[in-house]
Amino acid sequence: MDTATANIANKRAADILDQVKSIFALNGFDGTSMQDLAQATQMSVGNFYRYFPSKDAIIIALVKRELMEIETVFGAVQTAADPGAVLMQLLRHRIETLPFEEAALWSEVQAASYRSPEIATLIRTVDETVRSNVVMALVRFHRDTSADAMMIYETRAHLMLMLIHGFTQRKYCTRDAVTADQFVAFGELVLSTLHDTIFAPPAKPAE
Repeated sequence: MDTATANIANKRAADILDQVKSIFALNGFDGTSMQDLAQATQMSVGNFYRYFPSKDAIIIALVKRELMEIETVFGAVQTAADPGAVLMQLLRHRIETLPFEEAALWSEVQAASYRSPEIATLIRTVDETVRSNVVMALVRFHRDTSADAMMIYETRAHLMLMLIHGFTQRKYCTRDAVTADQFVAFGELVLSTLHDTIFAPPAKPAE
């Protein structure tokens, strides 16, 4: 087990991850020092390094923890009697309750992936995990495994990822320019598009 994975299972390290998320969201990864993070957790810098030797190690641990949570959530989707409804419920919860802090954090993680190959690989793993689980949910819901249908599911999964990523980025980037009511309306439009993406039957190829 590598250090980042081991740290996720460590109760103290898990608490540290919860405590430092708001600091990263407020100041960004580049604007946050290890001393800032140690102070936020009321630890000495030396003791903090025992758990996470670098900011990248913290980012990696955060992403790995998110991946574990995603796998758990989609496990419930795949075993549900109505996977389409459960998937829609999951997406609605994400859109309606996404905190600004989390939107900021994942925008920072995405930026960090551009400079770190290891973080970039993890982000791709998260995307692939979500994409493949969405495809499996669509297969179970529509009960069509033809080659044409599978291609449609893949395209829809990519669209859903783009919508969720885009919503997260917009919540972070437009925090001072868009009113709460406007953002609720935007969220509802995203949700209606996601609903159509999930429930519309795969189009039959033209004769």
